[in-house]
Amino acid sequence: MEGELATDANLSPDHPDHPNHSDHLDLPRADSFGPVTPYYDELMKQVPYRMWVGYYLLLLSQQDAHPKRILDVCCGTGTMCEMLTDESYQMAGFDLSGGMIEEARRKARRKKLDIRYEVMDAAEADMGDTYDAAFSFFDSLNNIVRPDRLQAAFHRVAAHLPPGGSFIFDLNTAYAFEAKLFDQENLRANAKLKYKWVGDWNPETRIITVDMQFWYRGEAFHEVHTQRAYDEEEVREMLNNAGFTSIRAYHSYTLNPPRYSSDRLHYSALRV
Repeated sequence: MEGELATDANLSPDHPDHPNHSDHLDLPRADSFGPVTPYYDELMKQVPYRMWVGYYLLLLSQQDAHPKRILDVCCGTGTMCEMLTDESYQMAGFDLSGGMIEEARRKARRKKLDIRYEVMDAAEADMGDTYDAAFSFFDSLNNIVRPDRLQAAFHRVAAHLPPGGSFIFDLNTAYAFEAKLFDQENLRANAKLKYKWVGDWNPETRIITVDMQFWYRGEAFHEVHTQRAYDEEEVREMLNNAGFTSIRAYHSYTLNPPRYSSDRLHYSALRV
């Protein structure tokens, strides 16, 4: 199937034909956030968005940051933008998925919200504007599996911020993949959207390939997603290289430092 990564055990990861070779990893996946897009909000229905908004505001307070205009990097269908608009922030967002952005715009029109949404790659984004703060949530940046592309994304975020501008984001850790936290299913008879996910973690490449099966009212569809685990040290170095300072890492949803069993870290930084 086009877009899938069918691992060939006979090829080295350095071989140009290996699916995890760097020449392949910066390309948008043909089957990633495609068929599931119309059902994404249903899939995320159990996500405690209000808690995420509250945690974001808490991390802003820890930076003594008081933004008015905020950029959502990899905004999906715009739920966080909508909730932060309700908190009186001026919001804008971009995402690589055209389907996600189309849905975000539809929701904004229906709710009469003034939110700008654009289709852009985080590593190349240019909104032609500056914002007081930027954030990226729900492990979106793990989907950038090439380190040089993540570095480029940090540079692009920095380009949208003034000195002192806030950048807050989260990343899944290697522990999350090793602990098989991506192996999930919801096959309850009363579930509108049923799914079964199985992750294949490669500790050498630090990439997990997640095979996702979905069923919606009898219709079956399939996606394959990939994420990369980044060490805290390399994330800090990338942020420094992009011109960020006052870098902090937290065991997610707390103000505590990371620990061995942290499956997700939240980072905060300020533009130099």
